[in-house]
Amino acid sequence: MTTDVHMLPDLLPDEAAADIVSQAPEPREATVAAALREALVPLLDALAGQPPRPVRLMRRIGLDKSLASRLVQAVRAESDPQFLHLLPSPTGLRILIERSRNEPAAADWLPAVERSVDAFAALLDALPGGRQALDARLGEDLSSIRERREHMARQASFKAVSFLFGHYCETLSTAMFLFPSADGQRVDAIEVHRRLGLRRITPGTSLPLISLHAKPDANGTPGDLLQMRPIDGGPAGADSALDAHRYFVTEGSSLPLPPLEVEREDGSSTFLLGPQSPEPLPARLTTAMRINGVEPLHPDQAYLTVRNYMLHTPCQRLVREIYLADGLWPDALPHIGFYLPGASGTLLKSPPPGVPHYRRLHLSAPIEQLPAGPALSPLTGVSDHASVLAAVLRRAGLAELRFRGWRCQTPYPVPLVEMQLGFRFAGHRDSAALSS
Repeated sequence: MTTDVHMLPDLLPDEAAADIVSQAPEPREATVAAALREALVPLLDALAGQPPRPVRLMRRIGLDKSLASRLVQAVRAESDPQFLHLLPSPTGLRILIERSRNEPAAADWLPAVERSVDAFAALLDALPGGRQALDARLGEDLSSIRERREHMARQASFKAVSFLFGHYCETLSTAMFLFPSADGQRVDAIEVHRRLGLRRITPGTSLPLISLHAKPDANGTPGDLLQMRPIDGGPAGADSALDAHRYFVTEGSSLPLPPLEVEREDGSSTFLLGPQSPEPLPARLTTAMRINGVEPLHPDQAYLTVRNYMLHTPCQRLVREIYLADGLWPDALPHIGFYLPGASGTLLKSPPPGVPHYRRLHLSAPIEQLPAGPALSPLTGVSDHASVLAAVLRRAGLAELRFRGWRCQTPYPVPLVEMQLGFRFAGHRDSAALSS
């Protein structure tokens, strides 16, 4: 967002209408921000000293702590867009004006502040969506604003969805290990799911833990299915609680393992903590599965989707990790995308990165490459993370393999949204076209 200042007509209180602001030269936000800042900074200097302190505003003119802090934070912003984003609402600014009328030191600055606040209010009135629309426009060119607004929205969504679902989890993590199959043609996978700090909000609520399903193998014989099995290679599926316990990793779970219910629907088996599960719920639950032949060993496309996740458990932190065995897909670069799900009962293929699509959501998801070496990387706040993953690899007979990996951590992830995890192959002739 450029901060060049363009001249506005003088906006006296009776002139500060939305139609005047709408006719102002672009960028209107920068114009209003510059005028507000030019008027507000000397007023706060007069009332709160230099540098301004919230406590001085609280003591001198009786502002509450929240409003005083936002005002000071705004005038300390490095740019006009940041200033406008951090600024209190016109209502809050008018409280500042009214509380300052009896201060002789403020008298010279109040008329300019009043005019600029009226212009600010007119700008918000002219934007469909008001303050939220303004923040969205500011966030287009300033990532810090978008990230802050997105975090606030995620946090509010978490609180609402946790209440509606009746349960939540403090940390939910998955780790997927990809390695060559024994047949030399395909790639197998081990996937580990962890739920840490499960909480039930509404008594009697069932908590789904994980679903096992078989999906068609697009690269195999028609009718072939890719099935999820215990990591020791036992039979696929689960028809009873005893079968379900075969997928649990005792090294990463609270013992004894809880009683489970298994709900079967159209070839899918979902493990549940039923409504009668005793409180407190297990602090740690870890499951692991093996899927053979998930992808070709030598893919011929520029982009390959290896996993589509759909989050059904509200959580405070989501961690997704993916690991490739050394030597597997050496030019692979990870990519994460978020998509609205298809219509009920419809399985839709998400487009590759760089391709505009109506289902694509612009959510932030930073990916970090994990340090190379024989040891798995620890996870802050989860003391047994590396040791549990190592135990799974030992049980799966993969302890001697070395992996390179990536991690994505997301605070307050949005439930019921598809999270696509895939790889772009830098050496492919069409790879450059997929950069997003």
